[in-house]
Amino acid sequence: GAVGIICTCTGILLAVLALACGAAAGRELVFDVVAHGARGDGATDDTKVRDVSGGLTRRRVLTFNSVSFLWFLALKQAFEAAWAAACGARGPSASMVVPARRSFLVGPVSFKGPCASARITVQILGKIMAPPATAKAWRSGGNKHQQWLMFYRVDGLRVTGNGVLDGNGQSWWIRRCSDIALKLVGCNNLELGGFSSKDSPQMHIAILESSGVNVWGLTITAPGNSPNTDGIHVGRSQNVRITSSRIGTGDDGISISSGSRFVTVDGVQCGPGHGVSIGSLGKNGAAAAVEYVDVKNVHFTNTMNGARIKTWEGGRGYARSISFTNMEFDNVDNPVLIDQFYTASTSKIPISATKCILLINSSVTCGQLGVAISNITYTNLRGTSSRPTAVSFVCGGGGGGGCRDIHVNSMVITGSGGRRTVALCRNAKVATSGHVYPQIPCS
Repeated sequence: GAVGIICTCTGILLAVLALACGAAAGRELVFDVVAHGARGDGATDDTKVRDVSGGLTRRRVLTFNSVSFLWFLALKQAFEAAWAAACGARGPSASMVVPARRSFLVGPVSFKGPCASARITVQILGKIMAPPATAKAWRSGGNKHQQWLMFYRVDGLRVTGNGVLDGNGQSWWIRRCSDIALKLVGCNNLELGGFSSKDSPQMHIAILESSGVNVWGLTITAPGNSPNTDGIHVGRSQNVRITSSRIGTGDDGISISSGSRFVTVDGVQCGPGHGVSIGSLGKNGAAAAVEYVDVKNVHFTNTMNGARIKTWEGGRGYARSISFTNMEFDNVDNPVLIDQFYTASTSKIPISATKCILLINSSVTCGQLGVAISNITYTNLRGTSSRPTAVSFVCGGGGGGGCRDIHVNSMVITGSGGRRTVALCRNAKVATSGHVYPQIPCS
């Protein structure tokens, strides 16, 4: 009755006062997902908020002294409820905590900004698990979700901790689906660090339309034969740093696509997977732009590719001012590759490049249009190739395509046991310095 209503209102008032005092004291405000209805037992669907009795919280309107209170937690996601509290908290900083030693089954959810605090942290200390591909959660609201966890326009976001994102990808890969595990859109001054991501349905992490991004200490894993499980994808973003991480997947370890500039990759272990790729760029004749990319201190082990630039024939735009420094290759199929005839083939051999190479001595024109590639520098590359062709620069002809200002400074890539390797070249202007092996037959 009225006493219960008075007690409830008093509790709300005390909670508000506690938040206000914490903000006034300059302390970080902390919101635990368990306190907002999540069970974390690995079996219960933590999509639904539950009350202390275990039942679903009901929607109800209570009126007291002409003031209406609306409880609208019915069918609201527990993680989303914790996010709403953290994002709306006023203070210098706020945190949403996923506690350790628990496993949370969570359906697709979006965390949207802007937030009241200048800095908001999501601490992943436990495990967050995606439902299987057949679960109804992926089709809620009559729509097919394109991502599992998404942060949208949250400036000052930090996602850190030693926990795990488990995408349950085994149930997806046979369906060739396109759901991204962790998607971050329009998040400036973003930090991702310390946690692990495994077995994503498709891409593990996609960073889009963001600036001032620092990614460090991640471990990203999926089987080498899992389709399209890129580790980290960067698109339409700038001032991005990816450092000190281990990435082994079934596709690109790191891919950098159009609209990206001032991107640094440093101290990354890659394998298995398709290496570090610029692109693909220019699909369906699209205009592309990538520039000022610095990839250094990367070790590739048993990957399909190493340092790769891939563009589609008929594309427009440019990829320029890109450097690959201090690369180590251990049994890599294609250690150094520029392919201006990229196709989305699942073959382990770059079919488009091979086809073009076969036409070099014929009268057939091997491409006339393409994304212009220029000012590409390779410095101090060492290691072994699993195939005789260790270096391949296969570029288009006129119409803005082709590759120019390619610089190779000190490179030795042999076959296993010191076996001989070769380089292939078409429509590329390459200058070399220092000891370069294999010899590059273009100038």
